[in-house]
Amino acid sequence: MSDSATRSEPEMLADMVDINVDFVARSPYPAQRSEHGKGVADVRGTFRVIDDLSPPFRVGLFANPETYDATIRFSNGAVQKDNKRDTHGFAVKVHDVPMDSAPKDDDGVPFQDFIMLDCPTFIMGSMSQYVPFNRIFLDAKVSVIGKLRLGWYLLTHPQMILLVLRMALNKPNAPLSTPYWSTTPYRFGEHVVKYKSVPATPNLSHPRIIGPNGRRAALKKQLSGGTGRFTFGIIMQNNAKTQPIEDPGIDWEKHGASFHPLAEICIPSDQEIAAPPEIEYALSYSPGHSAREHFPLGAINRARVAIYAAAKKARRAAYDKRQ
Repeated sequence: MSDSATRSEPEMLADMVDINVDFVARSPYPAQRSEHGKGVADVRGTFRVIDDLSPPFRVGLFANPETYDATIRFSNGAVQKDNKRDTHGFAVKVHDVPMDSAPKDDDGVPFQDFIMLDCPTFIMGSMSQYVPFNRIFLDAKVSVIGKLRLGWYLLTHPQMILLVLRMALNKPNAPLSTPYWSTTPYRFGEHVVKYKSVPATPNLSHPRIIGPNGRRAALKKQLSGGTGRFTFGIIMQNNAKTQPIEDPGIDWEKHGASFHPLAEICIPSDQEIAAPPEIEYALSYSPGHSAREHFPLGAINRARVAIYAAAKKARRAAYDKRQ
């Protein structure tokens, strides 16, 4: 079936789900996520809504200046070796949130996820681009022929090369040293926003990334100096034409949108950095793990919600089978 702009969104979503579930079955690593398959570190932290926010920003989770427990996952987008170029993830799960519409964990406790990358834009701007690229990209993770097909695809689609280079070839970084963006938009009450986290650790060291687990080692070294900190906030849309919902390949800040700090993320130093595998596999994050006040917007987010849900079910089944 042809991947083109004439296909319906449900057809493309169904393809995306099939592609990602198939990857779980073919992955050489036990029950690996199709997106951000290597968990660099799973750590505990806090998410503190700052005092004295102005009324437009007192929305949902940010209505009151409270502090919440959080579970944070640093990850690599495609590679298992930390010292290789890649995109890098920063996912924050805020626990026991005071929103009736928030999803609930297995214990019935409401939570809110924020998923961010070390790039301000998503790798694709539309579903018609995302479907064929995702198929070829995931195949490249598991076969030599897939890698050759990916190279040929990029050569025959030169407009895609810059998109891929912009996101997928970031230099390996110490986890507390870089800003992270949601890349895709979300509801914020009556507004539309993207999320951003900015490093805020005083006197932060920036260790070199050496070896296949170098980012984990760098995080451990950074936290040896004290609590790690990020300023979390929103990039608020102020022009729907230049900052569109349906093209996450556009950097809103370069088109006049401003960053507004809303919270502080703290990662205490008194903890183990290398999480046991059962914690890594049990964790799940999704753009769809959101209360109504912060719900994901746009076709790319709808695809990600469907992919993450189907892939979670498949990888947990694969993990249980291999035990």
